[in-house]
Amino acid sequence: MKKNGTAASSLLPLGDFVLIVGVFILGYWLRHFALSDLLENLFGIPNDFRLELWNYIVSGSVMGCMELMMFRAFRVYRQEFGIASVEELAWILRVSFIAVIITFAFTFASRQLMFSRFVLIFAFPTTSIAIYMWHGLFHRFYRWFAHRSDRGIKVAFYGYNTYARELEDYMQKKVSIPYVTAGFITCGSTGNEDPGGVLSFESDSAMFIWMYENAIDELIITDPELSREDTAKLIYRCEQENISYKLIADISDLVTRTTRIIHMGGVTMIESVPPPLSGSSIILKRIFDLLIAVPAAIILIPIGLLIAIAIVIDSGFPIFYVQTRLGKDHKEFRLIKFRSMKVGAHSEKDDLLPEDKHELLSKLKKDPRITRVGRLIRKFSLDELPQLVNVLGNSMSLVGPRPHIPEEVKRYSIKHFKKLEVLPGMTGVCQVSGRNDLSYREMVKLDLYYVDNWSIWMDLSILVMTVPAIILRKGAY
Repeated sequence: MKKNGTAASSLLPLGDFVLIVGVFILGYWLRHFALSDLLENLFGIPNDFRLELWNYIVSGSVMGCMELMMFRAFRVYRQEFGIASVEELAWILRVSFIAVIITFAFTFASRQLMFSRFVLIFAFPTTSIAIYMWHGLFHRFYRWFAHRSDRGIKVAFYGYNTYARELEDYMQKKVSIPYVTAGFITCGSTGNEDPGGVLSFESDSAMFIWMYENAIDELIITDPELSREDTAKLIYRCEQENISYKLIADISDLVTRTTRIIHMGGVTMIESVPPPLSGSSIILKRIFDLLIAVPAAIILIPIGLLIAIAIVIDSGFPIFYVQTRLGKDHKEFRLIKFRSMKVGAHSEKDDLLPEDKHELLSKLKKDPRITRVGRLIRKFSLDELPQLVNVLGNSMSLVGPRPHIPEEVKRYSIKHFKKLEVLPGMTGVCQVSGRNDLSYREMVKLDLYYVDNWSIWMDLSILVMTVPAIILRKGAY
């Protein structure tokens, strides 16, 4: 970053290091003091003090150094992720896991044979969550401080269209960097502000004079109809004026497969590659689902029985609501939920939606069809617990795109069918990004991004973020 970036780039990793060492100290205290009697009585693990606190501080420092180096190598501090916090947590989980393995190897190589394995196991989830929360607080304070002290990154958008509006909204709400929008601009007109709020200049020189006077740090070129020659002029002029720039790649309507940018013989090309969720990755995801879904289904049986009894007492039978959905490869399956509405409620939906509400996934915030018990279980997403049966039956996954309604699929464009190449999920990017508060277009974009960028760490991060999303109930109704 151009402004106060040095302090930010130093404080964030310093906080990470302190947290990691602190987690090892906390783990030492839990293992040898707070939980020592419990571990010995339940599991027969003796409380061994052959290693002192200093050994754990050294090992915590080793893990801290490993994490900081990998955060730098994998650009976790870059602060610009495709889906913000979901991807950041995924990278933190990935790096923390690798760092724990390296630290375990260090304790073995340095012959600390009595080093507590509890501390290492405790360190992985605890450091991951602690660092993620610290990053969130730091970025929030950093944005506040940057705006308050007028040190935000001032950006101008060249062009005013859907790309520009959506990107500007995302940069203001989701990106960690404190961007400040100076305006939407274009060239070749009167030099005044048109009714659409776009500043139009007679020449490039006049536009760059305005950018200099307004201390613009970055120009984002969002006009896909700009000629190659005009685009090149803008880029070269930005380089001469020391103004950073970004150029949108207008290929989203052209490609439907997963792609990457390659360079061959000095030529930049876009190459199609197999989707990340293919081959052995499908097996890995299935094992991941079963390892979590099987114990979860067993543990949640008592809660499920209580919900079933409450539904019967409140509104009678049936207990479950079963609906036909489309899954992977357009295969139909029966999605199971606890019934939260009165019987026959689905047929009344069209009469309740406003005339200007045409999206198939629209939900009413105050839906009169919802029962008393249904309103409660919906608040905490308990109505979706029976979908664990769908996960065990391999018609759904724990994490994936939203289950597809057949009527909705009829509206899909060619690129949207990519969502049908993977299993739908109980939770997903949409559920941890606002749920029903998102527009249909936003939901589609998030689902497609998930399919194109899947990793087991992204699945794990979404599961972790699902817990606070349920508790806070944002977008749930």
